Amino acid sequence: MPYQRSDANAGLSREPVISVAVVDASTFFRAGLVHFLSADDTFSVVAHTATLRELHADTGALRPDVLLIGVEHAAAEVLRDLARLRTAARGTRVVALLAADDPLTVRRALTAGVQAAIPRHATPQELAGTIRGIVRGDDRIVLSVPQHTLVGLREQTPQLLTSREREIIGLVARGLRNSQIADRLVITESTVKRHLSNVYAKLDAACRTEAVRKAVEHGAIPAVVAAARPAGGYEAAG
Repeated sequence: MPYQRSDANAGLSREPVISVAVVDASTFFRAGLVHFLSADDTFSVVAHTATLRELHADTGALRPDVLLIGVEHAAAEVLRDLARLRTAARGTRVVALLAADDPLTVRRALTAGVQAAIPRHATPQELAGTIRGIVRGDDRIVLSVPQHTLVGLREQTPQLLTSREREIIGLVARGLRNSQIADRLVITESTVKRHLSNVYAKLDAACRTEAVRKAVEHGAIPAVVAAARPAGGYEAAG
């Protein structure tokens, strides 16, 4: 089904009520948000779904006051979907629940038109206050990020990748396999894959070769490192 409605507040007339749509890939996390919001007389959850695309077709008809969306990273595709949704439902205010608080993710979220960006681990009280704040404030942006992120936002060219992500893509550029990178850094191979997934998303890259090329273009790794390309190509070294 494209989306699910929550009828916890059906039949009850409480004013003022803020209608909320929830989008998050994690079923468990999404259910927790719906449970918390539905227990508060101030909010009415009108829809909840895993992706923006599933919600997009009905957002214009639903016209929620607020959209809560989980943002795992600065994936260009997700942010493009968000920008399209903001065009379809101009009155809807958006709260981004950030899994990562690096300057690039925050900057791209703000550029996509969110009115608030707060940590995914924000307290229920902080979340509720943020929702009420952006609904009541005509031109208010709520931003809850660490000091180092604010410093990065002030920079003209914020660091695209984290230090660990730069380290890993640098080793990819040297031709190391995921298992070899894991051994070198004393981490699990699944952790290497997770970091690489974040690198692909941030660089809008589809493969190791493209990720290495874009990492060099953005100055994340030196070109001399990428010059050590393995004979079989980066994909063969995956």
